[in-house]
Amino acid sequence: MSEISPTGNPQRWRGRYLDAAGLFVPGRLRQDAALRARAENVVNAALMAATAGPFYALVYWLLDLRKAAAEILACCLVMLLAPPVLRYSGSIVAARELFLCALFFNFSWLTWHLGGSDAPTASWLVTAPVVAMFLGGVASGVFWLVMSCLAAGAIWGLPALGLARPPAPTVDMQLLHLVCDLGLYVVLLVFVLLFELTKTEGFVKLQKALSTINELAIRDELTGSHNRRFLLGLVDREKERSDRNGRPFCLCLFDLDFFKRINDTYGHAAGDAVLRAFAGAVQGQIRATDAFGRYGGEEFLLMLPETPAPDATVLAERVRRVAAALCCRHEGMDIGMTVSVGVAEYRLGEAAAAAIARADQALYLAKSLGRNRVQCHDADQRQPVLARDAAPHGGSRPADARLAQGAQCDQLTGLLNRSLLRDRLRHAMDRARRNRRLVALLLLNINRFKEINDELGYEAGDALLSQAGATIRATLRDSDTVARWGGDEFVALLEDLAFESDAQLVAEKVLDRFGLPMRVGAHECCMTLAVGVALYPAADCDLDALLKRADIAMRDAKRLGENGVVVYTGDTAQPQSERLALKNGLREALTQGQFFLEYQPQFDLAEQRVMGVEALLRWQHPVYGRVAPSSFIALAEETGMIVPIGDWVLRTACRQHRAWREAGLPEIELAVNLSARQLKEPGLAGRVLAILVETGMSAHCLDLEITEGMLIDDLAANCALMNGLRGAGVLVSIDDFGTGYSSLNYLSELPVDILKMDALFVRRLGDGQAGRSFAIAELIVGMAHRLGLRVIAEAVELPEQLADLAAMGCDAAQGYLFARPLPPGEIAAMLARQADPAPQPEPSFD
Repeated sequence: MSEISPTGNPQRWRGRYLDAAGLFVPGRLRQDAALRARAENVVNAALMAATAGPFYALVYWLLDLRKAAAEILACCLVMLLAPPVLRYSGSIVAARELFLCALFFNFSWLTWHLGGSDAPTASWLVTAPVVAMFLGGVASGVFWLVMSCLAAGAIWGLPALGLARPPAPTVDMQLLHLVCDLGLYVVLLVFVLLFELTKTEGFVKLQKALSTINELAIRDELTGSHNRRFLLGLVDREKERSDRNGRPFCLCLFDLDFFKRINDTYGHAAGDAVLRAFAGAVQGQIRATDAFGRYGGEEFLLMLPETPAPDATVLAERVRRVAAALCCRHEGMDIGMTVSVGVAEYRLGEAAAAAIARADQALYLAKSLGRNRVQCHDADQRQPVLARDAAPHGGSRPADARLAQGAQCDQLTGLLNRSLLRDRLRHAMDRARRNRRLVALLLLNINRFKEINDELGYEAGDALLSQAGATIRATLRDSDTVARWGGDEFVALLEDLAFESDAQLVAEKVLDRFGLPMRVGAHECCMTLAVGVALYPAADCDLDALLKRADIAMRDAKRLGENGVVVYTGDTAQPQSERLALKNGLREALTQGQFFLEYQPQFDLAEQRVMGVEALLRWQHPVYGRVAPSSFIALAEETGMIVPIGDWVLRTACRQHRAWREAGLPEIELAVNLSARQLKEPGLAGRVLAILVETGMSAHCLDLEITEGMLIDDLAANCALMNGLRGAGVLVSIDDFGTGYSSLNYLSELPVDILKMDALFVRRLGDGQAGRSFAIAELIVGMAHRLGLRVIAEAVELPEQLADLAAMGCDAAQGYLFARPLPPGEIAAMLARQADPAPQPEPSFD
């Protein structure tokens, strides 16, 4: 097959033409998709007329119609002025009407001078309303239709009123009719094709942007593998298939050993290279039907459809060996790696999260046994054991089994021991924060166990402890963890709970099982329990605090009597800490003026000026000094203080904006962040508008920044809220765009004006326009512009990043490259210098 040369590629020439036409469209008009399309159509029409007009003038010249040829050329020159008028005035209406006036005059003059109603150009009078319809819509089309009808009537009726028409030219009129008719057909067709080209190109760019954003929604940008959310969706779908057809599937959870050490030794860039190298190595080992992705941090999850545990363990061992032999080269350094693997086979009817939890249990055992090994969660036992299909380091399986037993098991009950439980608990708490699901810790104490020991002896007591442990284990789910805490106490760890009440129901279920007597030799013993329950996530709670809370609740349960359950509520006083001091000091900080605002400038990249500022909350604590927002914003959310603090921020920022305006400084936009708690607070829109009235700030200058996730949590209610605010003139921004949901279905519904491109995308820029990161950011900008949204890039720190953003048409940016967050006085000085007509070097970004 012959290849089309680059110079003959229609797509290439179409792109060049559109790029050239786009030079006449001002940057302000490019921000709105509808305005940009109309502006491009005006340019298309003018360029087409400038191209076709001289050919028709030549035809008329050859037919000895010299005056008509000169008139056509003069009108073409006027039409050709439309793009410069558009470029320098920024007015689509002025450019369009200039073009249409010249077009209308051209064919009216020709018709009058070439024979009136019988003139070959009489039918050309239809071009003005047709073109006006494309360029300006219905109103413009109707206006020029009326004008064309009036012109046709005047050309026909004026001779009857005594106005002499110029004599008809002595040329072959039939030939002139043919030329004019053919020309009309061609011109109308070319007009339609040009307008269709503009529309199609816009849809093509939008489709590319949508495809890329869809890809971002399912891919981890660093490794190119599936991201966590999409991967978990695949696991859920495979679970449904497995439940229908009864075929097993397996999950393999990979963890790069000592990854933190790699980051600390070689740097985060090297750590990223190691993650990419490992992901690429795994993808080279798996089947097309397998699903592989990044689960979080240095953890990866592999789903193997229709694969039993033995086959999955063999594959996991092969991946482990490949990883061990892999050498990642980064900036002249060779970095080796090893990986620990946990394997679990899905059990019909269980939750997908339970299967992942069992793979996680196996992974933790593999790490506790020395790492760089594969561990399989045995399908016939409650706790993970060493995979039977692999002995990673060549050691004998019985020796490894004994090592596993000693590492994880209580010798009396066979349950996990205290040490491994803490590891499990720490990891469960991490998952709970990540997945926004509850973890419950149950501390179960056998009542009056000393009496049993004293009466029946220690051997009978040990037998009862063993039976008690087995009963608790049998009552809970396979994914739950049970351990002997010490003496007559057991701990149960319940993950992935939806409601706080679920933990109490499970505790009561355990108590019901202990209602039956237990036999020890010839004796029957009835045992009762006291159960303390502590839940996580919870305020001011780490691992040790969670254990302490469960112990407090258990002691309260013992005071209640036989078979009591108490859920920790926080009523018991806890030791004071810095976190608690900050939490308790929020109200005092608000009333005593410890809060203050700084403002980070936002720069318009096209006009190289400050176009807005973002208000940022700061806290100067009398004891702890300047407190980082990351340390107290979450506390304000927990306590509900974020609502009055948020109102204070908005009121203070609006007053400052009004003060800048009264000082004669230029009008700028003011961005203020809204929190999730504020969005849920009734009457938010009314309070915002009341503050605007109170402070005298213009609504169109206020920009409320909200993250994607917050908007989507209650989409219908939030859309109604945002529509109300936008109806009053307030702007709405999506903050941190690209790292939350980034769902195009949601994006098309959200009533917003601005996208703030997250720092994640900006930090990866700076390598020029050939990189993948540039392409992704450019598509986000293009998509936003097609949707009529502006784009502000966050955290711009390098000139190379700024150059890339300017090249892709990003509207504005903020970051340390321009200015750090500044006090109000320095912002005022910056705006004053900007308003000074004398040239100032500061706003320039070159």
